[in-house]
Amino acid sequence: MEGVHSEAQWAVAKDGIYFFRVADKLGHSDLSFYDFSSGQAKKIVTVPHRVDNRIAVSPDGRSILYPEFDSLGADLMLVENFR
Repeated sequence: MEGVHSEAQWAVAKDGIYFFRVADKLGHSDLSFYDFSSGQAKKIVTVPHRVDNRIAVSPDGRSILYPEFDSLGADLMLVENFR
């Protein structure tokens, strides 16, 4: 898929695939979802820091977990209730 971040992994869920897009000039990456039924990808959230190469989705598809880095260190981020 065009624009998929080359260093980030993706996570398969029941209805689609969660993935990071290529970072922009400021280092921001969009966490996106590719829907199997529609064949379309949509942005979930823009991550303002560099992302690591891990991503996980909860079994119910309501939470996403990923690490991100800023100039001070690393944080583990949780995105909940995004639908």
